[in-house]
Order: sequence, then structure tokens, then C-alpha cells
Amino acid sequence: MPVPWRRGMPIPYPFYILVVCTIATLILFTQQPELATRVAASVTALSPLALINFGQVKQEFAPPNDLRPRRVAIVGAGASGSAAAFFLSRAAREAESRAGAPHGSLLDIVVYERADYIGGRTTVVYPHGNTSLRPVELGASIFVDANLNLVKAAKLFGLEIVDPEFGGTGVAIWDGTEFLFMTSAEKGRWSGWWDSLAVLRRYGALSPMRQRRAVGALLKKFAHLYDARWLANRGSVANVDEFAESAGLGKVLTSRTGEDWARNVVKANALWVDEIMEASTRVNYCADLNQIHALGAAVSHASGGASAISGGNFRLFEAMLKHSGAEVRLQTEVDAIEPLDRGFRVTSNHSHLSDDYDEIFFAAPWHTSPVSKTLSSHFTQPIPKQQYVRLHVTMLATNAPHADPLYFFRGPGEAVPGTILTTGSTARAHPGAARPEFQSISYHGETYDGSGEWIVKIFSKAELSNDLLADIFGDNPTWVYRKVWDSYPVLHPTASFPPMQPMQGFHYLASLEPWVSTMETQTLSAREAVARSVQRWWNLGLGECRDADQSWDMTCGK
Repeated sequence: MPVPWRRGMPIPYPFYILVVCTIATLILFTQQPELATRVAASVTALSPLALINFGQVKQEFAPPNDLRPRRVAIVGAGASGSAAAFFLSRAAREAESRAGAPHGSLLDIVVYERADYIGGRTTVVYPHGNTSLRPVELGASIFVDANLNLVKAAKLFGLEIVDPEFGGTGVAIWDGTEFLFMTSAEKGRWSGWWDSLAVLRRYGALSPMRQRRAVGALLKKFAHLYDARWLANRGSVANVDEFAESAGLGKVLTSRTGEDWARNVVKANALWVDEIMEASTRVNYCADLNQIHALGAAVSHASGGASAISGGNFRLFEAMLKHSGAEVRLQTEVDAIEPLDRGFRVTSNHSHLSDDYDEIFFAAPWHTSPVSKTLSSHFTQPIPKQQYVRLHVTMLATNAPHADPLYFFRGPGEAVPGTILTTGSTARAHPGAARPEFQSISYHGETYDGSGEWIVKIFSKAELSNDLLADIFGDNPTWVYRKVWDSYPVLHPTASFPPMQPMQGFHYLASLEPWVSTMETQTLSAREAVARSVQRWWNLGLGECRDADQSWDMTCGK
């Protein structure tokens, strides 16, 4: 009969194993993070937002000081343009309520979009062009728990939030020559435990915990941007510097590299930095850790509760525009914007018709627009030229349930995980060493249950030839769709940003993108632009809560 353990007796060896396994599991597998890698992401899975008590402001509101009807134009129906229409309409309804004015009497919104769809860089593609099959995100793929505008909007519009479904068949880190780290390709009863122990054995326990702590500290600062009381005290802002510095998310983060932040602030060890952290920045921003600023690197790891909208994330922005009641003019490119004594005249390619507006919300990259050639001369603050990442997205269908082991210098029967992330650290350390030919490969399930045909998404900096795809998967894909995006700004370290308002009445919604580029921050940029206008028009401030849970900026209530 075993002797029960008592104080003072040696601790049994299996107990040590149990403690190590438990710690590993708590650190790395408490939740199911989905961004970048289910290994790295878990260090930020518990969002600090849950710990913050959002203060709300209950006060008497000043009535609108100008009830003149206004008309605004929004150029671009992507995330920021759709969000601008959404917040403008909510502010107008609030102003009408305070003034006792008829519904819809204060504001008319027209949205111009040169494409034939709403969503901008948020769109989907159907395998084989068959709309009966499950759509797959071609652009912005996920949002996370910390993205409160998107989370609240999904709830408001009754949109179903789903798991983005990748990373479930294992994750590997590829350096162009070998897999540096790999989790179990098949999930079994003990695979999570062994994966946790493998992480601890290669990277140690301190680096994951330190990264989680550092990212958590930044998320607490981001949380201010949704806190009604904090925003009411801060008020509207005039430039990106004021916006970022007020939240403690300014030059101290954007003027240093992600690598410097990882090594000297997070204090993660070299392997964790070079492999796990760099893999995240390469898949999220197509940048090695030494090329991206620290804020972009940190955002790449803020992945707790990664989610997507069933049917496509674009549905969020369709719903925002529908809710706003705006007139949406698809396949309509703005050719010219002419300043008037009071407002602007907008001319489009739609029969070259012109319309006059009080203010413009420009929600598109500036220097690729035909408008930039003439309107720039009127700016009091010029918009600097912005370099964008040219991202190649290759969507394909294949009968191969995983990539070909031979491409990765493995034996014919050896496992290859369904998500392959990459690092450029080996090639930097050893000039002449092979670099990965892609940023990431991720399997996204079958085209339909039981089809035996899998959907795969590949990010790369250059086009992947059909021959290369056949090498990677061991055979020719059954379907290939290629898309090239100017996806997001190159997030090099910087201490300067584009103007939010290059001239009076003209709001540049892409000004926040070099600070950090996400669907969520585009909605924040829209909210800040709207706040400047509605304060001036109608005495509406940020964080003004009516009935404890109502505010035009969505900062009140849950």
C-alpha cells in the first residue's frame, strides 16, 4: 500500500513532471489563439481589457449650436469610410434628439467607391468561383477581443462571429532550409502536453511570460481609446501625435524597431525573438522584426480571441453603411475635388456629375488618387508620400492534405503542419543562406465537408509560379486565384505621421495607417475625424453617455 506524502518527505519525481506540464499548459494553451501561431499567440490570450472598468460620463448636454443641414462626401467604402458614415449618422441622430429636430434633418451622406463592392481590403473569394462553397477571406482575415469597435458592431448588427479555422493541424517555423520548431500536426490526447514541453525545452518559460506581460501593458493603454470618461476628458485631437501620445502609444514605440523592443523591453531570449516573434510580424505585416516599428510588432502579438464574421468580414462594413442610411455610389471614382468658398465640389467619373459638400472624409490612399494632383496645392499640411507593402496573396485548392515533405527537405512520410510561418533571421545571420520563398502558408479546411480538397492561403512578396506551387504541394493545384494588394503601409520606425486634416473641412482617414494598420484602427481614425466635426457643428463630445449605455461613439455600455 503506497505511503501518503507528508511535509518533510522528498517530493516524488512524477510530481515535478506534473508541475512542469501544468505550468506549460497554463502559459501556452489556456485559450485557443489564432493569429500568427497558436504557440506564440497564447501569451496574450487573456486580454487585459477584461480587467478595466470603463468609466462612463453622466452629464447634462449642451444643445446643438448650429442646426443648418449639412452634406458630407466620403471617398472610399472600406473600413474607415464605412465607419465614418456609421459614426456620422449616429452623431446626427444624437444631435437631432437633443435639439428636437426631425429625424434625418441634419445630415446627408454620400459615399463614393470606385470598386463594385463594399469593404476595400476586406473581401472574400469563392473556391472555383462557386458561390455555393464557403468563402475565404482574401484580405483582412481576423479581428480580436481588444478590437472593441468591431466586436460591438458585430453584436449590434447580429452578425455571427466564428473561429477563423487555421492553425488546428499544427504550426511550424520555416527558415528556408529547415523547420526550426514544429507543433503536432495531428491533435491527440497528449499532443498539447508534448507541444507545451517542446516550447519550454526550446524557448524556456520566461520569454512567453515576458511577451505576454509587455503586450498586456500596451493593451491596457489601447483600452483608454474606448473609455468614455478618459475620452471625454481628452476631447477631440488634431493630429496623430496628439492621438498616440495621449494614450502612451507614441514615439517611444514607433521610433524604435520591433527587434529592439523585443530584446530590450520585452527581454525575450534570442530564439523566441528570431523565431516566434518574427514569424508573427512576417505573417501580419510582411516585415522582419528588424524592419517594423515596435508598435506594429506588439500589435502582431495582441491576438487574444481571434475571430471572423461568418460569410466574410466585409459584412461588418456593409452593415455600417446600411445603418448609416448613406447614399452609396459603387463603381464611381472621384476625379476631382475643388475647394469652394464654403465647402467642396466633387466631380466623379459617373457622367462627370458634380456635387457640393460641406466636408470631405477621404478614406483611400492619397497619392494613387487622381485627386491628389490638383487638391494638394491647397493643403496647409502636405500629405507625405507613403510606401505600401506589395503583398501577393495566392489562394488555391489542392488534393494534398498537407504540403509536400520533400519541398521542406523531409522524408516522404514525415509530417508537415497545416500552418507554416517563416523567419528571415537565419538568412540575416548567414549571408548566402536560403530565404523562405513565402511569408506564410495556411490550410483553411476543405472546400466542403468530405470533399478531400483543401483550401490554402499563401502570403508572399513575389508571385509564386505554378511550377513552385506544384513543388510545394507535390502536384498541381486544382484551382488558383492570385491577388496583389497594396495592403498596408511599410511600418518602418518613424517619428512623424500624415496630417489628420490637411486643410479645413478635409479629413484624411489614412493618417493613422503608418502608426498601425488594422481594421480596428481604421474605425478609430474615422471616429476621431467625426469627433472633430460634430464637436464644431453640434456641441457633441466623445464619451457622452445617455442612459448609461448610449453614445454616438459606442464608448458607453458593453
